[in-house]
Amino acid sequence: MKIVQLVKYYDPCQGGMESVVKNLVEGVVDCSQDISFTVYSNNHVQSFARIKKIFGKITVLKEITPIYLKSQPLNLRYPALKKLIKENDIIHHHYPFPTMELHLLKYIKKFDNKKLIITWHANIKNSRWSWIAKFYNPIIKRLLDRADQIIVTSPQLFEASDILKNYKDKIKVIPLSFDPKYEISEGKKKPTDRDFELLFVGKLRKYKGVEFLIEAIQNLPVKLTIVGNGEELEILQERVKFLGIKEQVKFILNASDNELSKIYKASDLFILPSINEAEAFGVVQLEAMANGLPVINTYLDSGVPFVSLNDFSGITVTPKSSENIRSAIVRIIESKELYEKFSLNAIERSGLFTRKKMSESYLDLYNEL
Repeated sequence: MKIVQLVKYYDPCQGGMESVVKNLVEGVVDCSQDISFTVYSNNHVQSFARIKKIFGKITVLKEITPIYLKSQPLNLRYPALKKLIKENDIIHHHYPFPTMELHLLKYIKKFDNKKLIITWHANIKNSRWSWIAKFYNPIIKRLLDRADQIIVTSPQLFEASDILKNYKDKIKVIPLSFDPKYEISEGKKKPTDRDFELLFVGKLRKYKGVEFLIEAIQNLPVKLTIVGNGEELEILQERVKFLGIKEQVKFILNASDNELSKIYKASDLFILPSINEAEAFGVVQLEAMANGLPVINTYLDSGVPFVSLNDFSGITVTPKSSENIRSAIVRIIESKELYEKFSLNAIERSGLFTRKKMSESYLDLYNEL
């Protein structure tokens, strides 16, 4: 069976969707010798050349990518797409990816015998891309009409979508997974001889809400490591300087997988302070939980509070509230019993989101189609 994955970016680009597709194709290949993949994406850096690499049963094809707008590749041509649709049995598209969806709609209708899966990663209505919904949603509805199966990554993502309610019979929930290299087998103990090490990992964009986390740690006996890069970097660095907490906050811009693994192990508490549903799932929560880190996240109409559960593996707070983040930090760091309970529960919860479980679910779906 031959399957093409259509995704905006792919490894080594670091991001939630990118890591999920990497885990998906590698996991399915590990489970089955009868499937091969082609991953078709943009290059995550400006490029005027098409790049093709082959890793066993996985072929990665990255298209020429000359221009970007707010991290979105403004690529108006995907010349390999028609041929890829013709050559593959299943077309697996990862939404949202506007420039690809225009071309997919154009070509897929010419191949009635091809199966189409759409994995719905996020609802755009509360994101910075909501302004294009008037023009974008009619295109998406036509693709959803054509789709054989629509995958959502959490029940909350389906419930919060106005569009998907019309396609209930096609919906299937397959949660995302974390990379197995982050997994450990025992909980963490509350540190008693040093400051708590707080951690944020992610692209530094407005919807991540990192500014509220920075403001929350003033005068607390904690240190904060921020791992990531993005358009908010300089703004956040200036905010740290203005608040006089440079000694408490460390920025790490481009951590390798090995470096990030060490950072998770050295940290005590993970915080994902996202402020809207552009944060659709938060795979980084799982990476932290697999390392025994309790999580502070936010109440969003997305998979974020579905991943780490309030008062089980951490604390869920109201978005855009430094005061609530601060209160949650204090509650966790002051209680040895609560910290260690959350740590053990985080590991238990992360076991529901392994790459093996996700890959087997997709393998079953591919075989059914």
